Formats: sequence, structure tokens, C-alpha cells
Amino acid sequence: MALRRLAPAVALLGAAACATRDPPLLEPLPPVTAGTGAAAARVNGLLGTPGVNLAPQVSLGTPTALGTAPAGTGISDIAPGAADISLDFADTDIREVVSQVLGGVLRVNYTIDPSVRGTATLRTPQPLNRVQALAALNTLLAQNGATVVQNNGLYRVLPIAAAASAGGGAAPAAGGVAGGGTAVPLRYASADDLARVLQPFVAGGGRVAADPGRNALIVSGDPATRDTLLSLIAAFDINILAGQSYAVFPVSAGDARDYATALQEALRGQSAGGGQGGGSLAGLVRVVPMQRINAVLVVSAQPRYVEDARRVYALVERTRRANVRGWSVYFLQNGRSNDIAYVLQQAFTPGRVTAQPTPAGGTAPGRQTRGVASTGGGTGTSGSGIGTSIGVGQRGGAASGGIGGSGGTAPSTGGSAALAPSAPAAGPDASANPLLGGLDPSEAGGGTGGAVESMRIIPHPQNNSLLVYATPQERETLETTLRRLDILPLQVRIDATIAEVTLNDQLQYGTQFFFRTGEFNGVLSTAVAAAATGGLNTAIPGFVFAGRRGDAGPLAISALQAVTDVRVLSSPQLVVLDNEPARLQVGQLVPFLTQSAQSTLTTGAPIVSSVDYRETGVIMEVTPRVNSGGLVTLDISQEVSDVVPGTTTTGLNSPTFSQRVVRTRVAVQDGQTVGLAGLIRDNASRGNQGIPWLSNIPILGSLVSTQDNNRQRTELLVLITPRVISDQRDARALTEDLRDSLSNAAALPGELQSLPLSGSPDPQARVRRRLGLDPR
Repeated sequence: MALRRLAPAVALLGAAACATRDPPLLEPLPPVTAGTGAAAARVNGLLGTPGVNLAPQVSLGTPTALGTAPAGTGISDIAPGAADISLDFADTDIREVVSQVLGGVLRVNYTIDPSVRGTATLRTPQPLNRVQALAALNTLLAQNGATVVQNNGLYRVLPIAAAASAGGGAAPAAGGVAGGGTAVPLRYASADDLARVLQPFVAGGGRVAADPGRNALIVSGDPATRDTLLSLIAAFDINILAGQSYAVFPVSAGDARDYATALQEALRGQSAGGGQGGGSLAGLVRVVPMQRINAVLVVSAQPRYVEDARRVYALVERTRRANVRGWSVYFLQNGRSNDIAYVLQQAFTPGRVTAQPTPAGGTAPGRQTRGVASTGGGTGTSGSGIGTSIGVGQRGGAASGGIGGSGGTAPSTGGSAALAPSAPAAGPDASANPLLGGLDPSEAGGGTGGAVESMRIIPHPQNNSLLVYATPQERETLETTLRRLDILPLQVRIDATIAEVTLNDQLQYGTQFFFRTGEFNGVLSTAVAAAATGGLNTAIPGFVFAGRRGDAGPLAISALQAVTDVRVLSSPQLVVLDNEPARLQVGQLVPFLTQSAQSTLTTGAPIVSSVDYRETGVIMEVTPRVNSGGLVTLDISQEVSDVVPGTTTTGLNSPTFSQRVVRTRVAVQDGQTVGLAGLIRDNASRGNQGIPWLSNIPILGSLVSTQDNNRQRTELLVLITPRVISDQRDARALTEDLRDSLSNAAALPGELQSLPLSGSPDPQARVRRRLGLDPR
């Protein structure tokens, strides 16, 4: 019992605890990192550098002069000393000259061969040193057929013939060579190569032999010949590589061998066929192609030649960059990428057009039909839906459409294929296109040989951009073309009024005659096509009506309302881009039976029916085109159709449609009103109501019955006023006009936000009453 009393209290405490409990805390969202999710900037330009150009690598060396053989290479015990020796001999006996120089000046031990005879004359205005004095003496002895050789510190003056056969360790004195052979080891040059070079200079019984194993030369001959050969050996045996200059030029495009051949021809100075043995620079500059790294190596002993090669390379690279193709991206601001790419491909690559322009309005303008086939089961034949598709501004163009389905195993024969966009026609030859500039016809023509390196234009619909593969000159031309094509499109506001005018005595000749006699202008149209059913009068197919002011449409309706009944079927306001179709449809899809079939081969076969749908009501299509002078060309297609009550098609339980269609192309100025009229329809009806049987008695029947004979003539009137929206100021002005005409619409959002949840089936009734929009 106590537990039962405590239970309510516990429940109340639990409820109170639940009521006062804090709601669960939700974890806060993580902070947004700077730059996360930010859209990349859309910037036009190159995607990297076309044909990556690596900088040439150059290493300049110091030019090395040819070596010189120092005088007196065979004497080592005579120091040059100071230049304080003066010699003066005039027709002096050669033996006396030897005595004065060797014994008196140089103070060395010497002997003179008895066969040495002659005189000598020598005068030295400039003082000589000891080595130069010995060389001067050797020159005087050579004039008399003698020379000086050194043997163990003893200087022997011998005839040249005797000195050539002297041995026993004889060495050449200063300016002379002893007899026998001398081995000269080489440090840098090749013995075989240098021996071949020295052979033309060997004379007077001298010899030069190469020892490849020890890379040495053996020289023999008379002292003068030996001295000459030793000097030449010392001059050529130098480190050539230490003074060489090198340069590696990467070949960004093309073959390294072709590039090396062209560079070699450029650096020769003279053409190969000039008869100069390869040009004045042949042998001074070597150009070596390096296939593996696609580069060219230039080697020269003179740094200035390498610099000249680099200057030629820079000039070639500038020319190559002006003709190499690279990828660029262009983000379009106004046009569609497929449309712009189609035009550019027709202009620049007419032999390879791959882009497909976007169909106007997404689908072909005009009436569309839908078909569906139904069956009751079993085996049967198929049905098909049949309809027409009418395009704005086109005559005689129609396409069938529909969906057919079979009711069994019989093959389907219905249902026609929808028309697909036709492929663009192949363009003319690229060489005949004046827009191609200096393009190579083989590349622009889209052949297989130049497909890789030819110009390419690829649309990217997702980003509305173009990917272009072109040279700098081609890109410049394409950018200029893009600036003219990708412009801000004009917009046109279409103010239309579709009205049905009842014709009375004052309008017995139609609205055309009425407006001609008033303050309006009317001009007959020659491009009006009307389709009629029933009692449609086509004597006057239509006319184009242009008012004098921008408000001619409302004035025309007011003028007609003063003399007859006017029923406005629709009064839309549309804003459409220039050269784009706008379509307005207010009506219903009415099903109708198009075909019924039953198999005659099977007893009790089901009936297969094909049902189609027809668009009825008010259907208007307008395509404006604005020129630079403000003249607006309108392609207009207007249709008013409905189901004729109480009538069916013979043989099929399907309704009959009444249709009034006008299609035309007119040109008016901005703000003018165009009127289309002349579609007159006669509706005649006869009715007889009365007492059965008695109403059929002559004379007496008229007293007990009522006869109703009614005839009504109506005319379809279409008034269209185009207003060009040139820029954002015009668009803002039109928006302000629309907002002023709907002054109470601005208060609706605030009222809706403050509206409580009442559960009423019409929650906005209170808002309408508060704003004065509800009369209740």
C-alpha cells in the first residue's frame, strides 16, 4: 500500500528531473581552414612553357699558345749572366773569333779542328749575355761550315760533317745539335700523330721516328735540322684540353643530328661547296651531336667561337619559340564552350571539326507529341504514335515522333525514331581558308601525318572553357577572335498579349480594317502560315500591326474593348537572350486514340490501341534577333488550340481539335508593338427544345418549342512588344518597373516569417487580409 502511494511521487520527481535536465550539448563544427574549399581563380593563359627550354651549359677555357724551344737546350754549365758582352769583328779570321769568344769572354776550354777556316764579321750594338754570345758564335761558325759541340766540359769546334758523325756523349751546344739521335719523350701529344706532322719539316738528312710504346720521338740529323725539329716538338707538345672551351646546347624540338649539321654549316663561315675545304673555321670548331640526351656539344680552342655558337643558338631558340605549339586554357565568360569551339574549329581547323553546337533552347522548337501503346494481353500487332514537330520560322519542316509498343510476339512496326542532330558538314580545304593565316595546310587539314602537331581546339563544357594547342601567333589570332565572339549577349524582354476578339457589326471586316481607320498602322504580312480546322476563315491570313508608341498594346486592347468583347487568353512577360528561343505554353495534354488493331489470326485476340497526347491551349514561341541599330527581328509562332466539344473522329473514339496557328518573321524597332491578327473563326450552333411530338407539328410546334440559332465570329489577336536590354542599367530599370507594379509583394516575406503555425488549410489567408489582398 505504501509502495502504491510512493509511485506517483517518484513519477513526479522523475518528470521534474526530466524537465529540468539540460539538453545534450552538440559538438561544435571544426573550424574552417583558410583556403579550404576555395574555388580556383579562372585565369586564361599558357599551361606551362611549351617545349621546355633548358639553358645551355658553357665552360670557357684559357687559350694556350704554342710552346717555344728555349735557346741552348743542350748547354747547362753556362749561365746567361748579365748582358754586358759587346762583340765587334770585321773580316776577322774565324779561328781568332773563336779564341776571343770561348777563351776570352766565356773562359771555357775549347779546341779548334785544323780544317776549320774562314772569316767572320760581327757587330753587336746591344750588349749580349753569355748564352747569347755562344749562340752568336755558333751562327758565325755555321756560315763557315762549322759548329760547336760539347763533350765532357770541352767545347770542340768541328766542321758540320764531322760533328754529324761525332759520338761518345756529344751534346749540342747553345744553338747547335750534336751528331747521332736524340730521344724526346712526349707529355701530351701522340708520337705517331706528331711524327706525321713533323715529316714535311725534315730536310738535310734529318730523320724523325716515333716510338708509340713509350710515346717518344727519336730525332737525328745535322745540328740545324735537329734544332728546328726540337723546337717544333716543344711547340706542339702542349696540353690542348686545358685551354679548350665547351658548350652543351639542348635541342628542345627536332633531332640533334639535324641541329648539329645546321649549326656546323652556320659556323663554317663559308659553304661546304665554296671550294675552301670546308670553310675558314674548319677544324677550329667541332660540333658533336649527342643523341641520347638530344643535345649538341660545341668544342673550340677559342672561347669567342663558343660564344658565337651560343649567339646562333639563342637566335634559333627565339625562332623556334615563335613556332612551337603549347597548351592554353581560356575560360569563356558569356558563350557556350561547344558553340564557340564549333565556330573556331570551322575557322582554324576546317578539316577536323569535332565540336557539336548546342541545339537552340535544348530541344527543337515547336509542338511535340508523345505516344504510348496499350494492350490487353495476348498476341497482337503493335501500334504507333504519329505527330508533327513544327519549327519556328521554318516552312514545310515536320518530323514524326511517338512511342509504339507491341502486345505480344508479333514484330513491332510502329514508333518512329527521333531525329538526331546532323553532323557538321566537312569544311573546305585548309589551304583555301583565309582565316588560317600562316598555318601549314597539312597540319590544319587534319591529316594523319600532322594530327599530333597541328592546332587543336577542345571544348570543356563542365568549366565552360576551351583548351587550345597552338603557336604564339595562332594564339594571338585566336584571342582576338575570342574577344569578338565571347561578348555579353543582349537580352530582350517580350511583352505579349494574346486575346480573342468577338467580331460584331463594327468589326465585321476584322481588326485590321478597324486599326487602319484609327491612329494605328497596319501592314500585311507575307510570311504568315495558318492552319485551320472547322470554320476557320483564311481569306485574310494575318497582318503585322505596329503601334506608334511603346504602350500601343494596352491602347489597342482598350480601343477594342470600347466596341466589342475582348477575352485576354494570356499576357506573359518573358526575358530571353538574343538569338535564343523562348517558349510559353498554358494548356493541357489531351490523350487521343490514334490506332486500334486486332489480330485476325487468333480467335478472341485482344484489341491493341495506340494513344497519343496532344498539347492544347496557348503556345507561343518567340526568337528575337537584335542588330546594332536596335532593330529586332522576331521569329514568332503562335498557336491556340482546344478540343471541340461534342465531336469525335470518324471511326475512332477520339476528340476533334480546333487549332489556330500563325508563324511569321517580322522586324520592328526597340519598343514598338507588333500585332498579328486575321485568324477568324465562325462558330455556328442550332438548338431546338420543346414538347416531344408536339414540337414537330407544323405551325403548332412553334408555339410549344424554342429554337436557338447562334453564330459567333471571333478573331485571334497577338500583340508583341520587344524591349532590348543592352546592359545592367536597363535590366535594373526593368526590375524596378516590375517591383513597382507589384508593390505589395515586398511585404510578403516579412509577414510569412511572423506567421505562427496555425494548422489552417490556408495559412496565408491572414497575410492576404492584413495586406488588403483578400476582400473577405
